[in-house]
Amino acid sequence: MPLDTIYLTRHGHRMNWTIDYSTGTYHSAFPTATGNPADPSLTAHGVRQSHELAAHVTSDKFAPKPWVTYSSPFYRCLQTIQPSIDGLNKLHEAEGKEHRGVRIENGLGEWFGASTYFEHPPPASPSQLRTYFPTIITAATEHQHKAHVIPSSNGETIPQLHNRVATALAAIISDVDSQIQAEEARTGNSSSKAILICSHAAPLIAMGRALTGNVPDDVNTEDFYVYTTGLSTFVRRQSNPAAGETVGERSLLAAGTKLVPENEVQVPDWKDGKGVGGGWDCVSNGDCSFLSGGEERGWHFNGEESFDTGPMTDGNEETAKL
Repeated sequence: MPLDTIYLTRHGHRMNWTIDYSTGTYHSAFPTATGNPADPSLTAHGVRQSHELAAHVTSDKFAPKPWVTYSSPFYRCLQTIQPSIDGLNKLHEAEGKEHRGVRIENGLGEWFGASTYFEHPPPASPSQLRTYFPTIITAATEHQHKAHVIPSSNGETIPQLHNRVATALAAIISDVDSQIQAEEARTGNSSSKAILICSHAAPLIAMGRALTGNVPDDVNTEDFYVYTTGLSTFVRRQSNPAAGETVGERSLLAAGTKLVPENEVQVPDWKDGKGVGGGWDCVSNGDCSFLSGGEERGWHFNGEESFDTGPMTDGNEETAKL
């Protein structure tokens, strides 16, 4: 049985950073663990949200449990997902199963908009991040895992962001399907499998559209909700499993985007309802029922294709202006 459920969650409430658009210089309000001013950690409230998420995904009523976890390479996402990894590993240990970690996929990373005159700061390397998050799976630890998509350092337009995350998701789904098939052949056991992905607001909206294949005429439409540590669930369509796998044009990605391996990872034809990996239906959109603060810091595309971090306010919902 192939992968049939994908959970998407956004990182918890984070610290702030700003950017001087005249120079392209980023500034952090507080010191960052990785030294990257655009890579802040969670606030105390964000840490609380991460533990509430972990309690939810490890509860008896939550099924199927994530079999594999993927994350953006930015610190706040890994910090958000770590309690869930720890909780799931305790369950695995109790059941006599092997521990599982988190796989970094740069193609699920933050969106910085398009810039022609400066470069956006890259995330830390997997080896550096592993000093903070030892459950990170690297090429040296399991399945020779490497990120499939490395975004352009000059950022992307909104359409290029959508194609970037669609390409990353198609590669992830293909990998997981193959790994599930190999495990089932080895053990003889077949069961429903799910993955959990932690990312950022803009990429998560784009992921919802890539999975379903549905892109609104107005990209500013609030179709997928991305509250901090809210959880959306997508279930794989059972019909036409090969749909959406026709190779698209490499030029649909921002110049400078790297695909790994270059001759295998391709841009999928995912629009017009096709969706990546045969298409998925959203059965739960931005669920925050397990969070003590409920729905917080909502976000949607709004106008220009440049990135604006905006001030971190205390409101229950924030719309970031791009």
